[in-house]
Amino acid sequence: MADSELSVQNEVVEATDGGCCRITVAEAAGVATHAPVVMLPGMFTGRRFWLSERGIGLAAFLARRGYPAIVVQRRGLSDSPDCDARAGLEEHLAYDLPAVQAVVTQRFGASAFWIGHSFGGVMAARAAATQLDASRIAGLVLFASQYEVGKRMLDWPGQLLTRGLARAIGSFPARAAGLGPENEPIAAMHDATEWVARGRRDPALRESLAAITAPVLAISGAGDRVDPSRGCERFVSHFSSADKTFVTAGRASGYSVDFDHPGIVISKFAQAEIWPRVAEWLDKRAGAD
Repeated sequence: MADSELSVQNEVVEATDGGCCRITVAEAAGVATHAPVVMLPGMFTGRRFWLSERGIGLAAFLARRGYPAIVVQRRGLSDSPDCDARAGLEEHLAYDLPAVQAVVTQRFGASAFWIGHSFGGVMAARAAATQLDASRIAGLVLFASQYEVGKRMLDWPGQLLTRGLARAIGSFPARAAGLGPENEPIAAMHDATEWVARGRRDPALRESLAAITAPVLAISGAGDRVDPSRGCERFVSHFSSADKTFVTAGRASGYSVDFDHPGIVISKFAQAEIWPRVAEWLDKRAGAD
């Protein structure tokens, strides 16, 4: 299985607001196909988080297990397609992700699992709750996803500095700050700060998440200081899913390390211990042998 040839294609998905995003589709030859997986990266990173230029990553691993992987590159990032529309999280949520779901449904004719890391998981959950066709969602896999604990620079008053810096420079300088490989558009940073600040004070966001009934696997890292486990557990507690699994991945629960924020997906330990657990969870819900 590990030696299955991987086919990788890049496509542009157009949205009804005039915006667009890029998807990277990874499929493996000679393996039985179970269900597609749509993968959303978090802030300050992009499609290479899931699939490197060398074809390494969770997307390739799952594709070789029979889950064609559709990696979504948000609008406004360094190698995203140029489009004449606001490059915010709100537009990605309202326009891009429904368009991606329509493309995936047309191409594969099956319900998809949606997988997100950090704010990508928040977007996946919010989309499942408010924007996507719920009958076409096979389940959610969320890594280190939450908005209610920490994140001081996205909440008041820290967000004033975050927004001001983005406006002054023309984007948020994540690369220079050592936060990740992708600088964020002004609109994306504005929306992220709004989601955190408003979401903590107004119950509407939490209440909207109760619309989620799909199976959920949520994995947090015991050593994550960006999105702590208690916030991740609180996030999925708002869902109505009957099939809900929450995991704190660390030494206390039998893992080799206390996983940190990126390491929950992209470390060598994650390849050995986290990736197989995700695949097994998918297999049971996709009816795979």
